[in-house]
Amino acid sequence: MRAKSLEGTSLIVTRSKSFKLRITGLLGQLLAGLFLTLPVTAKSPIEEIADTSLPDIAAVHHEPGKSPVILYNPILCKQAGPALCEFYRYHEYGHIALRHHERTDITVQQKEEEADRWAAQRAPLRSILAAWKFFSSGGGTTPMHGDGPTRAARLSKGWDPGNLSRHPAPGTRLYALAL
Repeated sequence: MRAKSLEGTSLIVTRSKSFKLRITGLLGQLLAGLFLTLPVTAKSPIEEIADTSLPDIAAVHHEPGKSPVILYNPILCKQAGPALCEFYRYHEYGHIALRHHERTDITVQQKEEEADRWAAQRAPLRSILAAWKFFSSGGGTTPMHGDGPTRAARLSKGWDPGNLSRHPAPGTRLYALAL
């Protein structure tokens, strides 16, 4: 899915030559803002779906027999800013790459730690720094993820400042990193 054009307060999205979707009003403005701040370079085999009722920035949704889907809240993404939202997306792709939906040998907390480290090893530096700043100030604290400062320390362990080549350039296809 890609933004084909922006006209006034509407966003036109194309899925194929025969399918066009025009989103207007406030939702169109929010989604248009998201499409303009987050690079979309190709259709991802891992679908990303906007869900304004999601109580978090992003989450992975699994249904048996189907491919995982990443849900994201465009309102919370806009409030958090593009760099932090991008880190959360990398975190969710980490869950998929690490096949957490299939694993029962580790706890939910361990899965969250692994996903944070995975994202810290692959996300662009600006996103890692935005997450580190957010977590260091106490943000991102949940019973499953741990407290913010612990998460910030986790990012420091996962990120190797001496090897910036491991961090992709802006616009790199996230799904390619999860495969």
